Order: sequence, then C-alpha cells, then structure tokens
Amino acid sequence: MVPVHVERRGRVEVITIDDAERRNILSAELVAGIVSAVDAAEADERVGSLVITGAGKAFCAGADLGDLAAMGSGERDPESVTGVYEGFLRVLNCSLPTVAAVNGPAVGAGFNLALACDLRIAGEAARFDSRFLSIGIHPGGGHTWLLDRAVGPQAAAAIDLFGVRIDGARAAT
Repeated sequence: MVPVHVERRGRVEVITIDDAERRNILSAELVAGIVSAVDAAEADERVGSLVITGAGKAFCAGADLGDLAAMGSGERDPESVTGVYEGFLRVLNCSLPTVAAVNGPAVGAGFNLALACDLRIAGEAARFDSRFLSIGIHPGGGHTWLLDRAVGPQAAAAIDLFGVRIDGARAAT
C-alpha cells in the first residue's frame, strides 16, 4: 500500500497521508511519499498550491514511538528517527502556498506537519497536541519555533509547558 495519495483539483494538489490503521504515523515510507509529492508538485507549473490532509480519523499521530524507544535503547540509529523531520521540513520550505486540512488529531511531529503549512484549517474533530514533554522528549524538529510563529510566544509556551491541547473550535479563534 502506498501511504501517500495525490489528487489534482484544478490547480490544487491534495496530498493525503494514508496509514489510517496507524493514525498516519510518520514512517520512513510515509515521509518519503510526502517529500516526493511536494517535489513533484513544485516541478509542475500547473500546480498553484498544496493541501495536506490525513486519511481516516487522524491527521497525523506523529512519529512512531516504538522507533523512539528503540533509539533510546541503542537499537536504532538516531538518524532514522530524525528522518521524520524531513517530511514537514520539505513542506515548510515548499515554494507553493500550503494548507493543512486537519481532520483529526495532529500529535507531536504530526502537529509539526500542520504547523509547517502556511495555513491550517481545522475540522470539528481536529485536535492539536504537542505531547512531547508529557512523554519525556524534547519538542523536536523546530516545534517551538513553528508553534511560536503560528500562535505567538505566550500561547506557544502555554501549549508546550502545560500540555494544553487545542480542539478545532478553539484553534479557529
């Protein structure tokens, strides 16, 4: 199964990350699919913007915690985990306007993926949850910078330090 689907709607390229069984966790295969889809869209002059969304009930549940545990125990090379960053950093650096259509939870690195987009549209089931500190890891991948850029320093600090979770309705205000 290909974990990333691309559909053209006029000049808009819709990228759907699709590993719904695992809540669209940012596996190496899924990240490679995001990078490839963004590269192809940028190379196509018929594409004017990108929308990124998730299949199923989640936008993106972030990194695979099993991979993080394996890295902590020395079973996995840290570079394999930081590869998760490549997908949302590619979106962040995209020359086209990008929109995250957040249809469900965006957690950890999945929150970063939404934050990497120029705009975020939150559906009723959307939830934004950094969760980094509550599971004992630092907010990686530029999370604090991305969040500060989106909501300002005070709100960013509250969200990260106190584990504030933002639902779709609150995100719209």
